[in-house]
Amino acid sequence: MTAGGGRAHLARQYTEVAQEAEERLEELLGLAAEPSPAVDFDALHRSYEPRPLPADALVEPPRWVDYAPDPGQLPVGASGKPLLSGPYQQQLAAARLDHQRALREYRHNEKELRRQAEEARLAHEREEQRRSRTVREYNERLGDYRAAYERGEPAAVESVLERALAAAGRLPGLEVPARVSYRALTRTAVVELVLPSTAVVPPALEFRVVLNGGVEPVPRPLEHFHARYLQLVARLVLRALDAILAADTESRLDGIVLNGRAVTAEAGESCVVSIDARRADLYAGSLLPGDHGASVERLLQLPCRITGDPFVPEPVEPYAVGSAGPPAPEQLSPTEFAALIADLFEHLGLDEWETRLQGQDGLLALGHGDGRRFAEVPYVVCAARRPQVVGAEVVRNVAEVVVEEAAERGIWATTGSFHPDAVIAAASLPELKLIDGGELRALIRAHLGADLGG
Repeated sequence: MTAGGGRAHLARQYTEVAQEAEERLEELLGLAAEPSPAVDFDALHRSYEPRPLPADALVEPPRWVDYAPDPGQLPVGASGKPLLSGPYQQQLAAARLDHQRALREYRHNEKELRRQAEEARLAHEREEQRRSRTVREYNERLGDYRAAYERGEPAAVESVLERALAAAGRLPGLEVPARVSYRALTRTAVVELVLPSTAVVPPALEFRVVLNGGVEPVPRPLEHFHARYLQLVARLVLRALDAILAADTESRLDGIVLNGRAVTAEAGESCVVSIDARRADLYAGSLLPGDHGASVERLLQLPCRITGDPFVPEPVEPYAVGSAGPPAPEQLSPTEFAALIADLFEHLGLDEWETRLQGQDGLLALGHGDGRRFAEVPYVVCAARRPQVVGAEVVRNVAEVVVEEAAERGIWATTGSFHPDAVIAAASLPELKLIDGGELRALIRAHLGADLGG
């Protein structure tokens, strides 16, 4: 083989390796589009099925039917009447001798055989009792576990969801680890998902011989490279979300915050995608569309932050991160905080809740009092977690919004505190009620049964 032919052969080999890597990626994308194995409580329930007695636990005298020759097995050319066939009569006599011999041996050893059979039967019975007890105790523990999940105990919820994510993330040649933190206050799961790096996407699908005698890759267009990796990210994230919903048979979750992190040589571990979705967002359409491109579109339909360049990469700020103990206001995602405020004021008696504006620091909403704590009139509600100290000017701004919205009353709630000037300004606005951080936390504890930290 000439030097040029050797280089051409090498280029073909490199091309085959790259195309095989692309085929494996396509297989991963297809597998990630399928529902993950069920790991809900019903799927985890076990049933006890008794096993039959083993052969050594049964003692019976030798049966003639096991020794008698088959009349249908006469030699070729023999008479069609077995009793008139010499060979058959010979087989019959030999079978009778074998049967008699087995009977004598059985009667001689019957006592010992029965003793051994009884031991085998008792051993089988003990083993079946152990199996039955193991299944029963397992199902009892599963029942306790399910009750803890239904009560919303964080450890139980986290364990169930992590088991579901482990099953969803176990793909041929790829593991997608996940960690879950459950916040009972907002009934939200915060998921940290470890995504594969961009190395999973082959940077070239073809190699060629160049003029200087070497072999070099033909780079695929950068936009194709980006699109292929984002398809895999979308597939893995949506599969994780789908697995969580499938496992949440008791509907403990109102929302999911998912942060997908990848490790690159350039930037180490960084967040490349963050999702802040409520249950309605997740049920608005299929999380496992058939087309790979549609999976990216479905991901972007959710409240989503995604890196503009996964290869540098450009990290994104997570909507929220998990925390031990009661979460502080700044640790909640925007939708978490908005849902918490809506839940609280609906408990307090503001019906017809309608969020008008929602941002990183708070929200503006409208509601109508039901006559219990609040008068039966329209209300404007402003709730914020920043700034820590609310000034007089923003209090006056909310009073103006009350007028603009043709509402009769207003509520300014903050997780921080009000400046003395703001308190003085509110005193001249009888239609406006202030709720500071201390009172807000007390209301959350009294009406939602959980604590807001900070």
